[in-house]
Amino acid sequence: MRHDGGAGDVLGRDGPGWALHPAVAPRGDEPVIDKDRCSAFHGTDLHEQLQRRGITHLVIAGMQTEYCIDTNCRDAHGLGYRVTLASDGHTTFDTPELPASAVVAHHNRTLAQGGFVEALPVEAIAF
Repeated sequence: MRHDGGAGDVLGRDGPGWALHPAVAPRGDEPVIDKDRCSAFHGTDLHEQLQRRGITHLVIAGMQTEYCIDTNCRDAHGLGYRVTLASDGHTTFDTPELPASAVVAHHNRTLAQGGFVEALPVEAIAF
């Protein structure tokens, strides 16, 4: 997934954050799906691509915890996927109210207790 933040945004198509980092670049025929909302499912063919491949279990990691991570965990669960949240594999920024670590901890707990995800540290996730 790649997020398009729009014209002038650091994550916009012309921004410095648009290019995929080599560490997470797709291999072989792995698709890159561009999104312009928090949900990777809204307005994309992600769900259809996963269904075609018979994928029923998603591991979610990335940024930004309170936006894209939270939304995608809930959307994937609602579409019937088994969802594992990499509890130490997502991040955000400090806010005036909370440090990033508290935002991450809150979402790990809320999403797991709500039954949306199984939250596991990266080292405990088998691929």
